[in-house]
Amino acid sequence: MKRLLIILIALPILSFSQRKKDRDTSAVILQPNRIEFEMERDASEFFVVPGNQDGILVVEETGEGAKGGGFQWKLHMVDTSLQVKWSQTLVIPAGGSILGYEYFKGRFYLLFNKNQYRSEDLIVYQLSSESVEYAMYEITTVFPIDITHFESVGETILLAGYANFRPVVITYNINDRIPRVVPGFYDNKNDILDLIVDNESRLFTVILSEKMRNKKYTVRVKTFTDKGDVIQDNLIDPGERRSLLDAASTTFAGGLQYLAGTHSRKSLQYSQGFYLSKFINGQQQFNKYYPFADLNNFFGHMKPKREERIKNRIERKRAKGKIKKFNYRLLVHKILEREGEYIMIAEAYYPRYNYSTRSNNLSPYGYTPTFRNNPYFLGYKYTHAVVLAFDPNCNILWDQTFKIEDIQTYSLEENVVVSASGDRVILMYLEENEIRTKVVEGNDIVEGRTFNPVKLSFESDEVKSRDPNVEGLKKWYGKTLFAYGEQRIKNQSGIGGQTQRRVFYINKIQYDLDREFN
Repeated sequence: MKRLLIILIALPILSFSQRKKDRDTSAVILQPNRIEFEMERDASEFFVVPGNQDGILVVEETGEGAKGGGFQWKLHMVDTSLQVKWSQTLVIPAGGSILGYEYFKGRFYLLFNKNQYRSEDLIVYQLSSESVEYAMYEITTVFPIDITHFESVGETILLAGYANFRPVVITYNINDRIPRVVPGFYDNKNDILDLIVDNESRLFTVILSEKMRNKKYTVRVKTFTDKGDVIQDNLIDPGERRSLLDAASTTFAGGLQYLAGTHSRKSLQYSQGFYLSKFINGQQQFNKYYPFADLNNFFGHMKPKREERIKNRIERKRAKGKIKKFNYRLLVHKILEREGEYIMIAEAYYPRYNYSTRSNNLSPYGYTPTFRNNPYFLGYKYTHAVVLAFDPNCNILWDQTFKIEDIQTYSLEENVVVSASGDRVILMYLEENEIRTKVVEGNDIVEGRTFNPVKLSFESDEVKSRDPNVEGLKKWYGKTLFAYGEQRIKNQSGIGGQTQRRVFYINKIQYDLDREFN
């Protein structure tokens, strides 16, 4: 026993940080530049607006009051090398808040409400990457509107949301400065799923969820000119037994449009597979349905033994002429188009709750311990991303999965960024100061999961804490993305003039999928 004890004590025990250092890093990821904005106040909140090669507009809500009333918002325009081109300050009325931001061909747009109690009074700022000068547009929608989508196309600003719990879409031309309600929405009790803009053709598409007479749900897709004139209205026919839960759409190109999403036979919360639909000049060509059990790698995020057990169950069902059903909640992304194929992305998630108990019955002797469950919403936990490619006839070419760990959000958010170069596809997300990646080529894995620490400004920097609610990855231009977040950094050497600093950072991320792998 004594000898065994000595051996056990002599075994090295790796700390969590040591285990993280031992994990594989990617051979395709580079981080050439970083910029930091010092956070002087706890009230500071940052927003980032990518503008292709025009740079990134950084918006800072300072919480500092202005002399004439209202609050100061600082703007910083940074170029592609993350150098500040200009900075300036806007004064936003007290009670105002940012509702959205957008970029369109050299112009950045910021949407604010004037007062949290009057949602019909809005301000839009139009800025250029080259100058501190800006244009301001005051928009009154007449009726209160809960805005869920904000886009721009050509000279038109697009607002979509709900008025009296009914969908509404408004166009605002910056030349005549007149808001116009797009007809065909308010009379229907549909839900707006997405608003998509085609910058080249200057068209926009509204995707809606619509209830059918048989109480099942389908998807309606309406495409308009930037003036709000409808040019196509597509309603998917899912048949009598299915509901379509959501949808992503390609841009409207020469009368051709593809839609992809999830479907279910019963539940409106859980999907049982994917559907792919093709329209030509407003005519539905076909719908194709793919149960999760038919995909090659849908369960690839699981441990090998569990994946094998599930696949064995699928085969046993298939041998009896049946399909094994699986139920998942999925958040569907926009469709990525590339040469000859279309790539669909979705993230699997589930809501987490904490159930507490309390005493609330009064007896002659005081409160008696009667317990009642009170579910407390903790957030959405993400498990994995699903990526599949389909051809022009909606046949699935390949599929892959990407395990997601440690991410939990209070609202549903897209976490995984997918980019393609040649035949290869890279999947990425940011969590715990790491850029986590996977590279695939069709059904093959070129580079497995890797963990790439966010590069700091100095070698002696050490991250002491981060805000998990303020970090992420965004596409920028070409083969370039950027990571952003808040960090508390310690530097014992005092390099940079401080031993402690709290910053909002942006790291430039580049990838090279053309390199050879061992």
